[in-house]
Order: sequence, then C-alpha cells, then structure tokens
Amino acid sequence: MLLSSQSLSKKQKFINSIVFGYGATTRALDSLIGKFKRILFYQNRKITETFADPLIDLKPQNRPKVLIGIAHITSPQESKDFLGVGADKVERLRRTLDGLLSSFAHCDLKITVHTLPDRNIVSGLPLYQQECIDTISSPNCDPMYVGYRIQDELVTHVNEYDWFMLIEDDIVISDGWFLNKIEKFNQFSGRNKYLLFPNRYEMDESRKSYIDLTIDHDIAWDRTSAIQLDGVKFSQCTNPHSGMYCLSRSQLEFWIKSGRSWNNQTIMVGPLESAATFCLMECFTIYKPHPQNLNYLEVGHFDTKYSKMYPGSSPFIVSAIPSSKS
Repeated sequence: MLLSSQSLSKKQKFINSIVFGYGATTRALDSLIGKFKRILFYQNRKITETFADPLIDLKPQNRPKVLIGIAHITSPQESKDFLGVGADKVERLRRTLDGLLSSFAHCDLKITVHTLPDRNIVSGLPLYQQECIDTISSPNCDPMYVGYRIQDELVTHVNEYDWFMLIEDDIVISDGWFLNKIEKFNQFSGRNKYLLFPNRYEMDESRKSYIDLTIDHDIAWDRTSAIQLDGVKFSQCTNPHSGMYCLSRSQLEFWIKSGRSWNNQTIMVGPLESAATFCLMECFTIYKPHPQNLNYLEVGHFDTKYSKMYPGSSPFIVSAIPSSKS
C-alpha cells in the first residue's frame, strides 16, 4: 500500500510538473507576443507619422454658404411662460438649432427664425443659440403663412449664398453629410428640376415611424421615375412632405424664373405644408429615398403625435428590438 502511494505521488508530481511547466510556457509565450505587438504598434505609429498627409484646413475659404429660415410660431401663452407651458417649444427649437449647428459645422451658416411678436420663445433659448440666430418678426403676417415669408427672404438673398433651406422648428437633422448627399443627388440627376427630400421619422419608445409614409395609408411609389445612385434608390411618392426643403442656388434661380405663381397659396393639406413642400411642385419633381433605403437621408420630428395617431403595423415602422419585445 505504501509503494502504491509513493508511486501515485510520483505520478502526480510528474503531471503537476507538466501542467505547471505548460502554464509557465504559455505565460512566457503570451508575454513575448505582447512585446511583439507593442513593437509593431510603435513601428506602425512611426510609419504613419513619416508618411502622413499634410494637415487639412478644417475651415477653408471656400466653405459652402448656407441660408436657413426656421418657421417658428407659438401661442401667446407659451411665449409668455417659456419656463412652464412653453418649455416643450423651447426644447424643440433648441434641438432643431443644435442639429443645424452640428450637421452644418463645415459651412458658413446664416440662421433666421421667422415668427410674430409675442408668438415665439426665442428669449428662452440658451444664450449661445440666441447669438447664432437673427429673429425676423412680421407683425402683419398670418401665422399659418410664415413659411412663405421664408421663401421671400431666400429669394431676396439668392446671389449671396450657395444653399437655401426652409425648416420647421421641430425638425432635427443629425447628419454631417446631409448637404453632401443632396449635392451628389443634384450632380447625378443633372437637372435643376429634381429635388431630394429626406424621410421624416418619429421615435416612439423603441419604434421608429416614418410618419409621412404611415399617415398616408395608400402611399404609392412611382416605379417609372426611380433613380439609382451607387446602390441607393430614390423615387417619387404620393406624400413627399418632410417639413423642410433645401435648394441649391441654381435651383432657387430656376424657381424664381418660373414665376413662383403658387406663392401664398394653399395647394394641399394647409398653408404650412404647402409652403414647406407642395408649392415647390409647380416646377420641381420631388424624390425621396426609396423604402429599400429609407434611412439614407432622414430627419427627426421632435414629437410623437403622429406615431400615436397611427400606432398600428406598417412597413414604414421599424425597430432594432424584436417585435416580441418592442
């Protein structure tokens, strides 16, 4: 029995020596690999520094010049109490402005807020935003037609800027390539009469609803007019509204030459929607990213009212969360 125990002890020691020896070898090998990786890291860093591109001027002289008019109207009560009943309107406009400042940081921006006396919450904005904007208050303007006053202002400055935008005060852009995508589409189409509008969405908890497509239960996409650019598809649809538009200088000149006969008219839905979308259809053809790539160009609507009005299932309501959990 004693011999057997001694034999077992020798075997155990032998196994332990192999195991511990393997462990020590592994640790030594890991250490060696780690040193080798660090050497490669520093070598690669030196190569990158040696063959680096010259520093890029992030503020070149030829930055795009962009004029943006924001349509902004509140109730008199909200205007007087922007810390209380008007707090939501302050947050909406703040988000819209921050989206513009971040997405167009590579441009020279001029932002104007079009409103009426005692019908705005501009004084409730953070100071840095108040300093970034000009407020244009039109006392004799029907509040529903403020969008058309923006159109008039854009036309007045046609020779001073490269891009011209109307945007509602609850539309949030979060895309630094927004302008580049529109410019690329314009170059590809080669015609001033084609406009690219973004898809507009709301986030209601985990569900992303492309509201202008879910509102129209009979939404239709025109197959005959479809355009494809680098694998991204664009098409006309029966509800092109986005709460905004963005025109190049040549497109605005094209619009001016048309006579703008639909200015100040209610073409479809109401004056606000007509000013932001449907009046342009007198001389432009409006495209949106097709359902196969809805998110190529999109803007957020800082609200959930349409999502709650149309909560059912739709191919234009998507979520990153499985349907069983959303």
